[in-house]
Amino acid sequence: MPMPSTVRSHTAPRILRASGVVPGGFDRAASTMALGPLLEEFGVDLASILAESGLPAGLFDHPDNLIPYRDSSRLLDLCAARTGCAHLGLLIGNATSMDALGIVAELTRFSADVRSALLMLCRFLTLSDGGGQLALSETPRHASFSYMIYEPGIDDIRIVTDIVLAESCNALRELCGDTWSPTEVRFSYRPPVDLQPYVDTFNAPLRFDVEQSAVVFDRHWLDQALASTNAVKLKTIVAQARALEARETGDLVAQVRRILRRRLLLGNVSMQRVASELGMHRRSLDRKLQAHDATFKGLSDEVRHEVARHLLINTDMPIQSIAHSLQYADSSAFNIAFRRWSGTTPTRWRHSNRVSPAGH
Repeated sequence: MPMPSTVRSHTAPRILRASGVVPGGFDRAASTMALGPLLEEFGVDLASILAESGLPAGLFDHPDNLIPYRDSSRLLDLCAARTGCAHLGLLIGNATSMDALGIVAELTRFSADVRSALLMLCRFLTLSDGGGQLALSETPRHASFSYMIYEPGIDDIRIVTDIVLAESCNALRELCGDTWSPTEVRFSYRPPVDLQPYVDTFNAPLRFDVEQSAVVFDRHWLDQALASTNAVKLKTIVAQARALEARETGDLVAQVRRILRRRLLLGNVSMQRVASELGMHRRSLDRKLQAHDATFKGLSDEVRHEVARHLLINTDMPIQSIAHSLQYADSSAFNIAFRRWSGTTPTRWRHSNRVSPAGH
């Protein structure tokens, strides 16, 4: 993996800066650059919050500066507490345009149509985000543009989820035009105490306590041609993006985890599919994972455990529904697996780790 460059800070020994694929477990500062101005509106000083969090003062001086996903989550939680604003993530997302994606925004805008643009965004998101991923799925009537966090250990995902869903709506409105609107917005966490900011932001039906956070909209929008399409520029920038990826020797285990997280909730997990997505034979994948002291089954179990933890902590989904989303035959099989992972039942674990709704 090409090492991120280092930028000196006045209060910390260094700030890492992205120079290609964002390393696993990190995010670019670009996605939350609106945080500072928003805090000013609430009379809260960003510098003091960063110091309290043990983060460098210059963290938001450049959009390519990197922040560990866990530190970012902790920082956002602290900012929400200091401002008393439980919907801070919506405000950040509303104030963030697609430009925050850097080269990925160019890939998106120069695509032929909305479907191609969203698939480009999903395909190259690792050039902007090293802790989550996007997925596009379709039914005969609707399209679903979803986001999932694959970085382990992020328990309270509400603020990050709000940011991404609001940013996704901004991106879709830019691509489709001002007449675009979602038919539904889904949140993989419990309903907040105050729903009005969500109603005002999305102006669409809201569903909470679901397995996957997503913006849902009429499928016909996917076929809309983009006024900004440019095949020549797209070819050039795709080549640049692939060159950046080629510099990434990468962490194979992290790549497999990322693919497993997405395929698990899309319902099509298999070693053959994961190997194909990585451009190798399943035997090659098996051999390379062994070289990293890992197995496909072991990683699959880890990802299932992480998703189970997230759904148990953040939602009130019935145990049977969680078992189904993780592709277990029934809740009994899920109970057995979860007890093996955690030493207790899902119900008892949820009781001890439950996150209260935002605003409590």
